[in-house]
Amino acid sequence: MSKHNRISKILREGESNGDGWLLELSSSTGRKVFAVAVAQNNRRSRTGPTWSYVFENDGWTSIDLGTPGSYEALKDGYSTIGVNPSNIERVIISHGHSDHDGTVTQFLDDSSAELWAHQSYGPLKEYIPWEIHYRKGSILQREVERIAEEKIQITNESNNDRRDIDKKYFKDRKQTHVSKDLKDGDVFSDLKVMSTPGHSPDQICLVLDDFIFTGDHILPEITPHPTSKMVFRDTISENLPEFLKDPSGLYGLGTYLNSLGRVIELGDSYTVLPAHRLYNKSNFNWHGVERAGDILKHHEKRLDQMLKKLQGKTSNLEETTKGIFERSKLLGSNLYAAMSEIVAHLELLEDTKDISIDESGQISMQGDGTNYKNYISKLLDPK
Repeated sequence: MSKHNRISKILREGESNGDGWLLELSSSTGRKVFAVAVAQNNRRSRTGPTWSYVFENDGWTSIDLGTPGSYEALKDGYSTIGVNPSNIERVIISHGHSDHDGTVTQFLDDSSAELWAHQSYGPLKEYIPWEIHYRKGSILQREVERIAEEKIQITNESNNDRRDIDKKYFKDRKQTHVSKDLKDGDVFSDLKVMSTPGHSPDQICLVLDDFIFTGDHILPEITPHPTSKMVFRDTISENLPEFLKDPSGLYGLGTYLNSLGRVIELGDSYTVLPAHRLYNKSNFNWHGVERAGDILKHHEKRLDQMLKKLQGKTSNLEETTKGIFERSKLLGSNLYAAMSEIVAHLELLEDTKDISIDESGQISMQGDGTNYKNYISKLLDPK
């Protein structure tokens, strides 16, 4: 049994992918933390259910609530552990993705709970994410858009249905009021806030006793998708608070890797409580902060692959993407997701001066291409 297995009771068994499980966990101080696996609205998602955590800390606190349409499943799980939305004093959102805050409007309507989130969540929730990025703000981003226009045709009606659901979610989310803007280092009774951007600009981890609630920052089995660098559209930027005018510290693979390094610095006494994959394929996935190191090594391996293919020649974004991903992952809209991940890695290599990119989008290696290894090794061993 893993030393990080902190189950004191299994309150309800669910499905093999985690849907419906209810757990009572116990921290090193004996504090009870309830873990509620909220199925994603009857949709089979590769990430599985969203795990919502409930505990006492100067009143009942919830972390994350699930995807749009899953409110009844959330309430059912809460009622089974003896808690109703009306009992919750505060809801903390780990980050502003729909599988984490998708039922917030219903929850707040059904309770007197306050909504707490990272200080960037409130300003950014006013906009639809795919509309805020100036997609021609860099050579790589211009290449993404050019290739997408040439190669990707969205004709599936279900994609339009999905976009309609998303638009309703964003419209509803605009109406919510954030009661407390959280900043890195904030402490509320026994709960400490860590700003850990990179997967999302507003991603936070929360430390309670020897637990660390990681949202999507650290996940078992899978590696969270990193953001690429952000260039806000002028019409967006002019309406953002001053601390968001320069988004470089909140977006990008480098930002994400730095955030992983911060978690590693906490030491191995902490147990990770992720928002997904705590239980999957009929097994629990218990980890400490060493999982952050695993994810760092995954990205190092990806960077290794990219530079190995680049040695002695030049390449471009499309060729680089096709050289890393198998054909099945490059079909239709999957090509866009694949390119965005490659862009994030190329941006990091450009920052570490391991590659250069000319105005035409041609990528070439610089020096011996090992600067990124030194960068990652320092994050893996912060001593």
